[in-house]
Amino acid sequence: MANEHTAPVSRRAEALAQRWRYVERAVFALAFCYTGYSLVAGLVQYLSATGQGRGFMSDFLEPFHSREYYKSALAIIGLLISAFTVWEIARLLVRELRDDRARTWGLEKVRRFASALIADYQATFLVALVLEFLPRLIVIDMFWKWQPTFQKLSLFSVGHNWYGWIYALLVWELSTWVWHFGAHRIRVFWCLHSPHHAPANFNMTVAWVHFFAEGYVTAVIQLVILMVLGVAPATLVVIMTFEALWGTLIHAGERTLKTGRLGWARFFIITPSHHRVHHARNPLYMDTNFCTMLPVWDWMFGTLQPLRDEVRIEYGITRKTETGSFIDLYFGECVALFRDLRQARGWRLRLQYAFKPPGWRPNDTQHTAAVVRGEFLRTRPELGIASKRQWLQRLRGPSATGGYHTRSSGTAKSR
Repeated sequence: MANEHTAPVSRRAEALAQRWRYVERAVFALAFCYTGYSLVAGLVQYLSATGQGRGFMSDFLEPFHSREYYKSALAIIGLLISAFTVWEIARLLVRELRDDRARTWGLEKVRRFASALIADYQATFLVALVLEFLPRLIVIDMFWKWQPTFQKLSLFSVGHNWYGWIYALLVWELSTWVWHFGAHRIRVFWCLHSPHHAPANFNMTVAWVHFFAEGYVTAVIQLVILMVLGVAPATLVVIMTFEALWGTLIHAGERTLKTGRLGWARFFIITPSHHRVHHARNPLYMDTNFCTMLPVWDWMFGTLQPLRDEVRIEYGITRKTETGSFIDLYFGECVALFRDLRQARGWRLRLQYAFKPPGWRPNDTQHTAAVVRGEFLRTRPELGIASKRQWLQRLRGPSATGGYHTRSSGTAKSR
């Protein structure tokens, strides 16, 4: 009898899920056409104005008159973001047309073409569409709303001289490392952060993907560090603007920058290759490269991991996800945590599920990233040598036991 009732319910659920997929694809088609047109038209108009002495030329040169040189750098980064985004989409379209040019236009060719777009862009475009409206409805910029309150905690104040700017940048990167590390190590925070990591393809639009409520957590964590350590709010305005733009640019995928290493710059700044590693689900790459602009704190805390040619990146999270699904990408980890909390017996176990690392189970830590990465590095320790301690070990040479000792860093996630 149970099976007789379960089968119709299952069929109805599947039928409803299929209808929802059609809705998502229809909305994506509209969003893709509208956003794609806006990107291309905006870029063409901007370049046209540049040819007339306005546009980029104005944005780049005018700050020199006011000595606000950072605005010139922002103009360059902003132009690259728009150009890279359009270029990546264009490269995908051209690749699909070229690979399938032997096939005449028909339903099958259109279906293959659409599948490629859905796999790369559907979820990210849908998230961007949702976030376009959500901030106007329920999200407040909590960082600046709470800043005056947290500023009362300042132990001292740092001025706007040259070393004050360096100090502010280093403290900002420290605060970024702390919240980002916590977002990977604490499961309830990972639920908020995981949508950004869920896309199985890496491109500029992945930078659009964020859970709307994540900003509440990051605001509290970063404000405490920044205000207690005396960073001036006026300095933060400039640094946060740079961080927002550079943090978008480092999402440039292989279709724009093949390796993304940027030559010698990779030793001094976070490059697209660093951030591709951060978005990888390979055991070697799990939970590494948490900084956004400077690699200094990743280096200090042992979470710096360069891209290795021997280990090809696999993007996404380890949990199996539904390609192109907005619901699964945005709420999948929240649903998984809710199921664990519902099945857990007792509040102690529920708290452990919520605040232990992703992948943790009672009497089972084998699926956390720290363990998974540690097991991998036992067989290939030379691939993980990037942190301060490991570089010092490299300078001293192999240990007496004939190999390098490596300390795994980060946390693992059932992702």
